[in-house]
Amino acid sequence: MEVNEEVMHILQKVWTKLQNLPQATPLELGAFSVLILFVATFLFLVVLSCVHCCCCGKPKYTTSRVQPV
Repeated sequence: MEVNEEVMHILQKVWTKLQNLPQATPLELGAFSVLILFVATFLFLVVLSCVHCCCCGKPKYTTSRVQPV
């Protein structure tokens, strides 16, 4: 149960930071926006790679056959 407690603790810290965001300094706002941009980019790339690998319809492994000249 300690993993659940750690996750809840981290989520509570994030929630506190989000509640204090309107009173944040410009530096904190910039850092938060960079962090959100990083997480969004990472999730977008994960989804894009899953769509490309799983839903493309092409076989995964194709062998190229070399023909003599």
